[in-house]
Amino acid sequence: MRTVTNYFLVNLSAADLLMSVLNCIFNFIYMLHSDWPFGSIYCTISNFMANVTIAASVFTLMAISFDRYIAIVRPLKPRMTKSEARNFIIFIWASSMLLALPCLLYSTTVSIKYKNNEIRRGCFLLWPDGETSISYREYV
Repeated sequence: MRTVTNYFLVNLSAADLLMSVLNCIFNFIYMLHSDWPFGSIYCTISNFMANVTIAASVFTLMAISFDRYIAIVRPLKPRMTKSEARNFIIFIWASSMLLALPCLLYSTTVSIKYKNNEIRRGCFLLWPDGETSISYREYV
């Protein structure tokens, strides 16, 4: 059972599990109540982990596709070794964290006061050049 494909499948499962445990439940509560009760630190962690796990899932699927492509197109060529697969997985997580780095820098909570004196907090990315809907850096 310790094949290169299974290493990638375990990595994909781990990324999806981290997404569901560290992000989905909290964002469901946030969307349900329109309030972020988990604090500013977990806002940063949640946004960061969401981006890391999604990128890791996508990169892992790409690695599986690449491995399958090589196996089909060049059947006589040596396939990826287990140690190469482990190194590739480390590279996947490192590059995913690098791509999610702006979430660590720009995630914040903002309190909004409504007409009935109710205060709700929001968790989102606040870019240096403006809010998400008008930020140029969000698209770069």
